[in-house]
Amino acid sequence: MGHIYSSLARIIYNRRAMRDPALHRLAQELEWLGCELEFYGHKHALEGFPNAGPTWKTFQAKRRGVMATTSKIERELKSSVRFNPTRLVGIEYPMDSALDSVAELFAALEDIKNSSQSAVHALPGKVRNFTHMVDNYLGADQVSVP
Repeated sequence: MGHIYSSLARIIYNRRAMRDPALHRLAQELEWLGCELEFYGHKHALEGFPNAGPTWKTFQAKRRGVMATTSKIERELKSSVRFNPTRLVGIEYPMDSALDSVAELFAALEDIKNSSQSAVHALPGKVRNFTHMVDNYLGADQVSVP
């Protein structure tokens, strides 16, 4: 029941565009990095999983990039809740639904972090889904991002 209410609140809320291009940009960056990490993970697997070499170094760098970007997104979400809740909620959008949406984003980020450490093959779908979640959360179809 709560999930249906949350989804309904998002539909109502999406009539009002939430302007947060930084969060949208970070979600797109995470999507790109997650897909690159999976690519280099596959390439690393084809090389026999060596613990050295250029592919391994690139794979490790992409993994660090995913982790750093998830941290940036978490900070962005936390600051939107902590310092400016009016950016988070609109007049028609109930606070409990907004917090549920933020909690769903945090859970998805945690899942992405775990996958970047142990299941990179699953990352492309997860990061694409996360970008879609952020787009829905922000009402990005109405937001023009430079």
